[in-house]
Amino acid sequence: MRGNLVRLKESNGRHALVFIHPASGSAASFRSLQPHLGSDCSVYAFQAPGIDPGRPRSIEGIAATYLAEFQAADSRSTPIFVGWSFSGPVAVEMARLSEGQGRAPAGVILLDSATHEVLGGRSTDRATEIGGLFGIDMSKTDARSVDGLLDHAAELIAVASDTPGLTGADLRPFWDVYAWHQGIFDDGWQARPCAAPLLMVRARDETGWNAASDCLGWSALVGRSVPVVQAPGTHYTLMDEGRLAEVARIIDRAVEVWTASPQDAADHSSRGPSSKQFLP
Repeated sequence: MRGNLVRLKESNGRHALVFIHPASGSAASFRSLQPHLGSDCSVYAFQAPGIDPGRPRSIEGIAATYLAEFQAADSRSTPIFVGWSFSGPVAVEMARLSEGQGRAPAGVILLDSATHEVLGGRSTDRATEIGGLFGIDMSKTDARSVDGLLDHAAELIAVASDTPGLTGADLRPFWDVYAWHQGIFDDGWQARPCAAPLLMVRARDETGWNAASDCLGWSALVGRSVPVVQAPGTHYTLMDEGRLAEVARIIDRAVEVWTASPQDAADHSSRGPSSKQFLP
């Protein structure tokens, strides 16, 4: 594989699941998810383990780069793009660009991922973000600065993983990658719609979206109803190991619906998009 793309599974099927990393840049959750997936699709994941000064720092630039990498690796398969959190807009933009080339994807799955407008109204704080990034509970810290929070996170991780000597400075590169990606949205980026069908997978236990619509703004953007299915967990724990089987079942069902025979697809289309279609 070239660039940021990793092949997790090769298949003779006609479709490929293409996962795009969240702001952390890590594809680890998708590696863990892959064994739970049952559809006859090739599986790819994008990762960004560091900050490349030559890499485009825009949703459009990242989407164009990743789309070219995928097409160079697999020009045969029809993709289903999957974005979690930060990468939902990247997945939608990849779909839009692919459609502009006459290569329509089968669909886009959004894992608790919002439009820019909805993201601006999200309730969160640095401690919660850092806790989510490293998979730890930061609710008991009094630290407020990023350095202080990273020091506290390092203490918790050192105890949990028996890694004495771990410091906040050791964790700083991971935070910098996260902040680099999240900072893209600070410039007021606006998503553009794609024609591909979308599915929203909402984190059932997440409270930070407040009064946002169930689809987290995507129905208004694309001008049609976006089906919503709920899965256990919060925004940060949706892809924890114990919840992957449920997420995989939802993804497998979406693949089944979107890759159905022409007659089955026509039946689904005539009924319009329905969340019940995607219940595993």
